Amino acid sequence: MNSLKRIFFTLKTQLDNVADDFENHEAVAQAAIQELEAYRSKTLIHQHRLHQMIEQYETKRADLHQQAESWSARAVKLKGQNEQKALECVKRMLQTKQHIKELEPQLSKARDQFGQLDKDLTDIQAQLQALHTQKEVLSARQNRIQLQSSMSTGTANPTTGAQAIFKRWEQSVAGAELTGPLPPVKDRFAEEFEQEESEQELKHILEELVSKQQD
Repeated sequence: MNSLKRIFFTLKTQLDNVADDFENHEAVAQAAIQELEAYRSKTLIHQHRLHQMIEQYETKRADLHQQAESWSARAVKLKGQNEQKALECVKRMLQTKQHIKELEPQLSKARDQFGQLDKDLTDIQAQLQALHTQKEVLSARQNRIQLQSSMSTGTANPTTGAQAIFKRWEQSVAGAELTGPLPPVKDRFAEEFEQEESEQELKHILEELVSKQQD
């Protein structure tokens, strides 16, 4: 956890150093989060390797227990046949049990380290979630302050700028409407004649259809 504490101390120092620089807060906070995420990734890799080591220790211990049992069974079997070989089997059994005894502290230490890393990762994840949330909240508050400031001073006011854009657009459209070509003037008198002629043509076609049907 010493490395984790050093990271937190470093991040706090970085934030304190830019306490008077309002615009740099978000960038520094993001850099702090990325640094903590990189540390989490390294911790995950170390934990994975430690898990593999624990599995190897457990496999080796199980194999040694099996060997010790085999040497014990051989010693019992050879006791009445060849005492010298039986004693050698007992010796091998004791050596194997000694290996098991030496392996146990290593396995226990590896398990303790794995558990500590698991706790560290839980703490890191909680810190990351808190930092992400705090960053979003502070970023929203900062943006709101900047927006209110620009609107109150009239400097780079986004609302005013948007209104000006639409106003210029409307003026452009209105100007085009005024300077564009005038629509042709309709001659209602001529239109009445055209409509009557069209109706007469339709009646004529209808009469022809009826005449063909009767034939």
